This record gives sequence, structure tokens and C-alpha cells, in this order.
Amino acid sequence: MSTANSSSIRRLRAAWVLPVSSKPIRDGEVVLEGNRIVDVRASGSDTYADTELDDFGDAIIMPGLVNVHTHLDYTVMRGLLEDVEFFPWIRELTARKSHLDMDDWIASATCGAAEAVAGGITCIGDCCDSGAALHGALALGLRGVVYQEVFGIDELRSVASILEELRSKVDKLRQVAAGSLIEIGISPHAPYTVRAALMRALAEYAIGGDLKVCIHASESQAEAELLRGGTGPIAAMFTRRGIVWEAPKSGTVTYLRQLGILNRNTLLVHGVQLSAAERSVISEHEVAWAHCPKSNAKLGNGVADLGLMGVHATRNASNGPARIGLGSDSVASNNTMDLFEEMRFSVLMQRGVRRKISALSAQEAVEMATWGGARALGYEKTIGTLEPGKSADICVVRVDGVHAEPAYDPYNALVYTARASDVVQTIIAGELRYDAARPRDERFIGFDLSTARRRLALAIAKMRDWKSEATG
Repeated sequence: MSTANSSSIRRLRAAWVLPVSSKPIRDGEVVLEGNRIVDVRASGSDTYADTELDDFGDAIIMPGLVNVHTHLDYTVMRGLLEDVEFFPWIRELTARKSHLDMDDWIASATCGAAEAVAGGITCIGDCCDSGAALHGALALGLRGVVYQEVFGIDELRSVASILEELRSKVDKLRQVAAGSLIEIGISPHAPYTVRAALMRALAEYAIGGDLKVCIHASESQAEAELLRGGTGPIAAMFTRRGIVWEAPKSGTVTYLRQLGILNRNTLLVHGVQLSAAERSVISEHEVAWAHCPKSNAKLGNGVADLGLMGVHATRNASNGPARIGLGSDSVASNNTMDLFEEMRFSVLMQRGVRRKISALSAQEAVEMATWGGARALGYEKTIGTLEPGKSADICVVRVDGVHAEPAYDPYNALVYTARASDVVQTIIAGELRYDAARPRDERFIGFDLSTARRRLALAIAKMRDWKSEATG
């Protein structure tokens, strides 16, 4: 191993190194050169002994967390709509959105991106209508996909005009994202917000433009009732609005297959209403899943069956885990982007519902939050594990708190005791983006969050005013 350019080489050392793709290393090191990992090893080697060393002591060095489903711009909505049934929740959220302008959305998304980075998240899959999420992600140096949302359930606008507007938005977003770690995809929001003809056209557009696709799918009982029988609250809303809907009389995944939008570039979110009959469709089209356990539960939608999604599917080391990642969803429905809490909740919910310890292990939960998420977004060759040649996307988590020690096993420690606030450092493509050891207003390296927070305060005031007007 060459020692050339030693000034650009640095070592990270801790009580545990967790490569995820191989066994944990007790008293280990990760060696970085520029934006790449060049070695993952036990401590004690003389190679690179004269290079910069950061020794984190009683901590875990692991791959950066991958949050495959976020809505960064909804940060302003945190704690605003509580204890509301799912469909009324969506309607009020949509109504409130019109009271914010682009500067509000960007500030909200920027603060959301900061929350992600401070919690060890290095990569996201974000669905956004305004485009603000891209600005927030760029400001904090995040990696990932920003999916431009698309709506159109009624016939008020033609498919051609919606596609023309979408192409323009995607082109502009790509220009803004050029040279960054963010790529642009599209998100036909859901089967009940995008009509069949439009969904087919979006499938063709995505394939032709090599665009990644994200769709909220099989999320709620209301959605299932609409698709299977043309009944329920969404169907009633369609009737009130004069929207003609012909139920496909199938589950959502089967319906999306019929519309031609399922392939390896498709990420489906939620899967709570997934049926056993649709398992073969998932396997056949190699679709990826975003599992959002806290959001699903909080909105009363249920618990997704990870077994049906294939989380236990036999794999070998070259293939990696199932293409299932963890998503926090928006903080409007979850309240935090703490993926450690998401891992913990996922394991406990699966075991509680299935009444089996084997329903989900701590290791499988960590895999979903790292390697599985990378695979779900199509980044498994670049991130998700600590291996030589991969990008230096790294999260360092302390395990010396009174709530965390002793840490006998890194997987168990991360899932059952760790918190987002335990993150010591977040590194993205070799760049230190967050350092908890610095003064509070200097922790986001090279970025001053104060301006975004001041603007967020104005947006929060608008949300409070809206509530006062609505309630008289």
C-alpha cells in the first residue's frame, strides 16, 4: 500500500469499526485518502503510522446512514398536525402548503438537511414539489436523489401539459444540482393523486430519461379500498370533486405493474397494505422499498410486512441485503429524522406484530439503514458499507453515554441504545460536514445555519396564523 500523498491521508480509530459488509472489528481503523476509503482494519498496523489520526475512543465508526424517504421541506410542519386521521391529515397539510413561499420552503428544507447531517445521515431520497429540498441538501453537502413530485388525478390539465412542465422543472433542477452529489428523479405522488394515463406517460418519460422514480404505494386502508373496490374516503372525495375513477380491483403494486412503471429504478414507499399475491411482482420487477415504520404507525396506517418485501431473502456477499431501506418520512408525520430510533422501532414493531424474535434482527435493521438503503437508491457501488474504494461517507457514534454503555456488540448498541444525538461526526465524500465537539454554532462545517433558522421562524408564524384564521 503506497504512502504517497500522506498529507491527504487520515485515519479514524474507535473501539468498534462496523463495515456492515463484513464482521465488526474490535479496536479498528478506517483509512481515508481524499474522498475515498483506502483501508478498513484492526488498529496496530505501521502503515500510514505518520498520518493524521482521529481517535474517537469508545465509539462506533460505521457507514453513513441512508434515509431513503424524506420530505426535508416539511420541517416547518413538525408537531403541527397531531392526532389526526390519515386522510384528513393529508388534506390539511396540502391546504397549509399554499401559505408558504419559496424562501420559506428553502429555509425549512435547509434546517431539515441540517437535522439529517447532525444525525449521521449522509444520503437521502427526498420527495419534493417545490424544489426546495435540493437547495437544502446542497447547502449541507448531502448525497442522494431529489424526486420532483407530480400530481394530476383529474382532467383539468392534459397529460401533455403536465409532462411539459415536469420536463422544465427537471431540467432546471439538474442545472442547479450539476457537479454535486445530488441527482434528480421524479415522484408520481401516489396512485390516488396521479391518474392512469398520466402514470403511463411518466413511466415512459422516466425510462427515456433514465430517471429514478419514487411512489407512495400501499400506504393506507383508504388507498386499498379505493383500488380494490372504488369505495372509502378517497372515493367519496373523488365523487365530490366530480373525478371519474374506475377501480382496477387489485392491490397497488399490481396496478402499478399494469401501468408499466415498475423496474429497478423504482422505489416504492410504505407497503403497509402489500398482499402476499404481490410478492412475485416485487421480485419479478426488482423494485426497491422504503420502510417507514414510525410514520406508518403514528398515522394509524399499520405495520408493513418486511417478510413480504423480502427482507430475509437469501443473499450472498456480492449481492448484499434486500433492496429495502429505512425512511423517516417527513417530520410532519414522524417528528424526527432519528434513524437510530427508526431502526429500534422497526425491530420492536416487527417482533411485536409477528410474535417472533426472528422477525427482524438488529443486524438487519442496521443493514436497512446503510447497505440496504444504498441498494434501494442505486448507490451500492459507492456507499453503504466501509470498504476500500468506496466513498468516504461515514458516521461516528459515541457509545460512552450512561444510556449506552457497556456496548458488547455494535449492532445491538446502535439499534437498542443509540440516539441521533450520539453522533460525533458525519463525513460525506471525505468532507467533514458535522462535528459535535465544536461550539454549537460551528458544528456544521463551512455552513452558518442561523439565516435559515431565522427565516424558518417567519414560516412558523405563518403556520400559526393559518390555524388562527381556520378556527376563527
